[in-house]
Amino acid sequence: MLRFFRSSNTVTIVIILLIGLVVWLYKPDTIETAVPETYGMFLFTALTECVVNTPLVANVAGLFMFLAAAIMLVIVNVRLNLIDKISFMPTLCYFLLIGGMPEIHLFSPEVIATVIIIAVFIILMKTLDKETLSYNFFKVSALISFGTFFYQYMYVYMFVVWFIIAFWRPGYWREWVLSILGFVLPIFFAFCWFYLVDDAPARITSIFEQMLSIQRNAIHLSTSAIVFLSIIGLLTVLTFLYSAFYISSKKTVVRTGYYVLILIAIATIGMISVIPDAFPMAWYLLSFPLSFVISCYLASVKSIRWGTVVFAVFLACVVVVQIL
Repeated sequence: MLRFFRSSNTVTIVIILLIGLVVWLYKPDTIETAVPETYGMFLFTALTECVVNTPLVANVAGLFMFLAAAIMLVIVNVRLNLIDKISFMPTLCYFLLIGGMPEIHLFSPEVIATVIIIAVFIILMKTLDKETLSYNFFKVSALISFGTFFYQYMYVYMFVVWFIIAFWRPGYWREWVLSILGFVLPIFFAFCWFYLVDDAPARITSIFEQMLSIQRNAIHLSTSAIVFLSIIGLLTVLTFLYSAFYISSKKTVVRTGYYVLILIAIATIGMISVIPDAFPMAWYLLSFPLSFVISCYLASVKSIRWGTVVFAVFLACVVVVQIL
């Protein structure tokens, strides 16, 4: 089974896409843990207002963003060669990780934020292999700033950008200026719109307060979700140990790619720690780096037998959660 999914033939691609469709289209009858509008900002609110009376359109929009994120994972692997050969395993792992949390299968600001953060990752990796001043830090910061118009806490990932500048590019002080300008300008233009065009200056203050507000409501997860997350946590630890040895002998760009993925995971976990009820919807964002950690093991482990066992446990866990 694992050997089949490690290949890159047409049949494998079709089966993986079908798996993605199946896991997305399955939803529990009652959704209690996910409130998609909770952290949506004004652009997301505008989108939901357009489809509020057409659930089918909202579902299709969510599916489109879900598949877009999965396809971008293939682009990441092809460009950066994070896994030695062309593999669709990261996409499959992403599908299964999201499939294990059926209560989040909604059109939400987090699924849009995931697409944006993957795009940010791609641009960042183009930047880190340059030894000259890069204006890409303006682009990634502007993307993150634009993402805050959909997802309230998107600005958390600016800490990843600033960490990279501080520790990996300390000699390029102008990149600090570019990153700050890139983040501030979209917000400035949005405020100008509300003040001059929309004639709603009061919204400027309310939106800014909303961006910085922190809620600490308790997380309420179903038993099946707790079991799934526990098993995935164990699989992540085991596969991470393998991945650490795997990337140690790889090219600098590959090691750097995994380091940035770890930073994204840390930023997401930090956000969840400060704002607990950002979870489980933040699982979309956390699944991006986790999909590469797990797929690194599944796609490159030499022992097909052990790899099949790990994959079977992963797949069985998702199926059981879907049934429960």
